[in-house]
Amino acid sequence: MFLLKRLLLALLLLAAPPAFAQPAETIAFIGVDVLPMTGPDKLRNQVVVIRGDRIVAVGPRARTTVPRGARRIAGRGLTLMPGLVDMHVHLAPVPGAPGDAAQRAMAVMLGHGITTARGMAGSPNNLVVRDAVESGTLLGPRFYAAAPGLHVNSAKTAEAAREAVAAARQAGYDLVKSHHILDPAIWQAVQDEARRVGLPTAGHVTNPVGLARAAAAGQQIEHLDGVIFALLPQNAPERQIDFSQIPPPEVVLAAGKVTDAQIEALARQLVAAKSWHVPTLALFEKIVDQSATAEGLRAQPNMRFVPDQNLQQWTQQRAGFLKEANYTPAAAAAFRDLRRRIVRVFHRAGVPMMAGSDTAQFFHIWGPGLIEEVEALHAAGLTPMAALRSATSVPRDYFRSLPNGGSGRGWKADFGTVEAGARADLILLRGDPSRDLTALRRLDTVVAAGQLHDRIALDRMLEAAAAAAKRPS
Repeated sequence: MFLLKRLLLALLLLAAPPAFAQPAETIAFIGVDVLPMTGPDKLRNQVVVIRGDRIVAVGPRARTTVPRGARRIAGRGLTLMPGLVDMHVHLAPVPGAPGDAAQRAMAVMLGHGITTARGMAGSPNNLVVRDAVESGTLLGPRFYAAAPGLHVNSAKTAEAAREAVAAARQAGYDLVKSHHILDPAIWQAVQDEARRVGLPTAGHVTNPVGLARAAAAGQQIEHLDGVIFALLPQNAPERQIDFSQIPPPEVVLAAGKVTDAQIEALARQLVAAKSWHVPTLALFEKIVDQSATAEGLRAQPNMRFVPDQNLQQWTQQRAGFLKEANYTPAAAAAFRDLRRRIVRVFHRAGVPMMAGSDTAQFFHIWGPGLIEEVEALHAAGLTPMAALRSATSVPRDYFRSLPNGGSGRGWKADFGTVEAGARADLILLRGDPSRDLTALRRLDTVVAAGQLHDRIALDRMLEAAAAAAKRPS
């Protein structure tokens, strides 16, 4: 019945005129500084020409022709760069109808400069959202959708795991999320079947599975999973403790004793395995931070995009975690510093790092959450340009390394740079984020697949999302 409904919806979307589609136009940014994410960090006083959903020219203002009739955007004093990529978001399992949670999330992401996102929650309705964005009936970033996560309850046997992966391929998902799988044999069945059907895998790594096994199999790893366990000495008593992504303080303190050289040795193994990582630093730092009150978190301006019942739920979850985790402010700082040190040494050794917000949860929401992640990667030791690349060209390179470009719909990974031929996903900023990442918060214009949204349109989009979030259910 679901497949029939989905087919009917798809036919309706194809038959109906796109609600937000606009005629293709030629757009020219004049005299703008460009961060191309290829070659030089910055190109000054450039002309960038867009036709349809493609960048067709990038060059010095004095030598680049602006097509007759083009819509001209004055760029003097502004910076143009690729739209941001969020490699880890969660959408509610709803179809993106006006005002629903998925539609609001997509609007808030686009309104903060995110033009590509990867959904990791896993729901058939995520496919509906993905297709609605492509058809022009829903405003939002281009969306890659993970299949429903495979974990100890959804994949109880190796055979069940293989069947779930095959079903994900048949349904047209873009990737398989390996969630909380404790049995290495079941985990391996996921990897083997995914490789057989040509689907990438990404997600969690439990201690029984282990970092080395996950990296060797080609699973893209979220949250630095498995890293702290791998850094513990083989005879460390802390290895006998059952822990996952946020270890108890004694594990953090034990792992914190390792040297940078030991972390670098592990990093070299990951580089050899061509292992890609999404650290999600900002969220984890926010979870363990005890300096902010729940009242202060709820009063943040960006919480206007979150329904009050969700804020109440997050308040209760945070109180429960802080009570049970036994984290002191010193332990929280040690956890933050250890993860930042891992990222710094990994990056220096050549482990590719991609920005993912892991939103929305714990007062950490789509859009601003990714900007916070880029800033956290910089705080960990990446240069501003390296942090920006983690949310632009590095994800592009990751998708290019995958079968079918990592897309169930056959998309080419042509985002993440400003160059002729690239997809026209761009953000125009009042400031230079290569020197000051806070410029990401001074967004002037977004271009998504060639469609331009100026500041007035962005504000209107965000105001509508905020109003819908606070509307009584």
